[in-house]
Amino acid sequence: MRARAWISVGIAALSCAALGVLLGVLWVRLTPRVDLFVSGGKGYPQGFQPEGYATADGLAALLCTLAGVVVGIAVMLVLRRGAGGSGPREVYLGLALGVGLGLIGAGCLWITGTVLGATDLEAQLAGAEDGDTLVAPLRLRIPGVLMLWPIASVAVIFFVALAGWGRHALTSRGERSHAASRDDAPDAAPSAE
Repeated sequence: MRARAWISVGIAALSCAALGVLLGVLWVRLTPRVDLFVSGGKGYPQGFQPEGYATADGLAALLCTLAGVVVGIAVMLVLRRGAGGSGPREVYLGLALGVGLGLIGAGCLWITGTVLGATDLEAQLAGAEDGDTLVAPLRLRIPGVLMLWPIASVAVIFFVALAGWGRHALTSRGERSHAASRDDAPDAAPSAE
């Protein structure tokens, strides 16, 4: 790859990292926290499955999916503009970029969210008495939701490439049938007898 292409990939990676950090902050701000009730020196959530845990995972999944769609569209637009088409090489490059950029962005979202949403639970439990209420740290219970970012990017790139391939196949078929009909048409010039 040329130096210009490497610079473009670096800028894209930094952009996805920044988007991941921004979405990580949004994840911390929007996710409700689970209250822990202290009993016997340990913190227990109220109820068997607190809604806050599912909300944290669901919101992270939603943010990753939306970001993946945006990144997939951006990758295809940049590749089409730069390469002037959507050949197999551009599609393979787009798929690789979609996976790589998605992993970078999702990792930044997760790290930012867990760092900003962290609490020193052990220190709080040490100073708490039975019956006190503490706030649980923010974390993903289902880390697989982070894979939704690269999956959404790859899905968008795949469907855009598939639509381009279908359009190209229809155009090629129409041109072939038009050329065949011209070849089969009788000569319209009058014959001189």
